Amino acid sequence: MAQASFLRNRTTTLLRTEVVHNRWLQGAALAVALFIVYWLTRADASPFNQYVLLADSFLHGRLHLVNPPVHLELARYGDEAFVIDPPAPALLLMPFVAIWGTGINQVLVSMAVGSAAMGFFWVAARQMGWDLRVTAAITLLLALGTNFWWAATDGGLWTFAHVSAVLFLMAALVEATGNKRPWLVGLLVGLAGMSRLPTFLTFPLFAYLLLDAEERPWKEVVQDRANWLRLGLFAVGLGVMGAAYLAYNYGRYGTLIDKGYDHPSYANEPWFAQGRFDISYIPRHIEAIFFKPPVLTENDFPYFRPSSFGLALFFSTPAFLYAFNTYFNRLTLAAIAATLLTLVPLTLHGTTGWGQFGYRFSMDLFPMLALLTAAGMRHQMTPLKWTIILFSCLIGLWGTLAFHKYGWVV
Repeated sequence: MAQASFLRNRTTTLLRTEVVHNRWLQGAALAVALFIVYWLTRADASPFNQYVLLADSFLHGRLHLVNPPVHLELARYGDEAFVIDPPAPALLLMPFVAIWGTGINQVLVSMAVGSAAMGFFWVAARQMGWDLRVTAAITLLLALGTNFWWAATDGGLWTFAHVSAVLFLMAALVEATGNKRPWLVGLLVGLAGMSRLPTFLTFPLFAYLLLDAEERPWKEVVQDRANWLRLGLFAVGLGVMGAAYLAYNYGRYGTLIDKGYDHPSYANEPWFAQGRFDISYIPRHIEAIFFKPPVLTENDFPYFRPSSFGLALFFSTPAFLYAFNTYFNRLTLAAIAATLLTLVPLTLHGTTGWGQFGYRFSMDLFPMLALLTAAGMRHQMTPLKWTIILFSCLIGLWGTLAFHKYGWVV
């Protein structure tokens, strides 16, 4: 009896230890907790449910929407109306639409996807060897100290696209720091690109993570045939998704070129005066990223209100300023390269996001911003760093409530 009792106690202790140290269980618990927070601060059902309708169309073997509401942003050619944006978010919605139909609340799915994305990041951070405090700090920052809180609980067309892209990027980060199957990392980065096209250009970070390059001379890394095989398989996975998008364009428009915003109702807008992309648009993005302030309302609580045209990145998430303090090694240089490359189409675009809290295009950079911010903090937490992260979370709460609950937006 004593031996049996000892074995039961021993087994219970081992199970508890496994639960405490299992990164996947930790990530799942975090995702559940975040979903509760998101639920309490969520928006009502979004009227911009293009992805729900597109998921229904996919389930019925169509690429176009049938009798869509007139308020949706669509490319209408003849009797057919197409969702302009890439289709991957609709793929996430298909199981829910198959069960509950087009009445499914896209906001609820967005919250679940956003919570899962942060759970994935937790797992990836632990796989990269970050200690518990740094993992908790940066995950908290991304989940609640950025405009991701607002986006995940908004669930509209544009925000759900960002949340979907972050999910796939974080899943790719898990794979690239864990099992390192290059074809799967390529597919996941490609699915992020099929949610938000600029995220295709995050590939330098993931390509580096797949290499056996740590603490090896570059000449040896380059001469390693296994590294070339990894890069090749990664390129195949990424290329498959790129080809899928070109085929999707052909199915919609009869050409490989994305013609959605070439539709006359959008192409002639004043913010596209020089075309959809142009170098002359860069100054407006510099203002949106660095200088766009909150609006002062002296006699009206809460005295500072977010503008629907956005809020500078470092006003909405001051903790990201630590990214400028990063040290330089191969990983951070890969993250910087991916950031700069992804910023090219973002900053050349005619709009800066609009109808947004913060600078929503920044979510396309989250894996890199997370790595650079952690490096800038030297992977060590201090009371000052915790204070700045918690202050960022208060700003995130302010912005989310301003949009979803109190109508403070101007």
